[in-house]
Amino acid sequence: MRFRTRAALLAVLTLSVAGCDDAEAPDSPGAAPTAPFSPRPLALPSVGTGEACPTATPRRGPSDDASVVLGDGPLHPVAHYFRNGATLELRPDDRQPDGSYVKKVRWVGVGYEGPVVLRADRIDGPGTASARFSYRGTPGPDGFSAELPARDNDLPATTTVSGPGCYAYQVDGASFSETIVFRAVTVPK
Repeated sequence: MRFRTRAALLAVLTLSVAGCDDAEAPDSPGAAPTAPFSPRPLALPSVGTGEACPTATPRRGPSDDASVVLGDGPLHPVAHYFRNGATLELRPDDRQPDGSYVKKVRWVGVGYEGPVVLRADRIDGPGTASARFSYRGTPGPDGFSAELPARDNDLPATTTVSGPGCYAYQVDGASFSETIVFRAVTVPK
């Protein structure tokens, strides 16, 4: 077969190599996605002034040490770090020099392996929030990104909020997107 230009030859070679990679990619449920992962756009609910914060309902968790979780999963914050359902208690010791509050909130993953992006924000007025895993992943412009190496994961993490209010996490994976609403209140030491 003769090619009239180098560009035509290069195009055929590029398509051939790309086709070989796709044909040999594993087709198992736990296989890593072949396309680059892009999280869904941030789409959190909003709560008007005076409206109740529509917090997540705690549900049964996957293990004894994570027996109650928030959200439908497959990635959940462990509800033991919240009080009265989904209320994060902000204590004076949690306050940072910039005025924000940092709280330990452990996450568990059940039945999912692959990329995740974790984001948080205030949904009832001005303020900010973020969340990050303690030993896995990196912060970025789209949130905190991590690669979960196994189908079951225990993820120590922190949540930072600007103060009392209604907040939501959005956690995205290659096969899911979930929003989990919680509230934060200040309590005395």
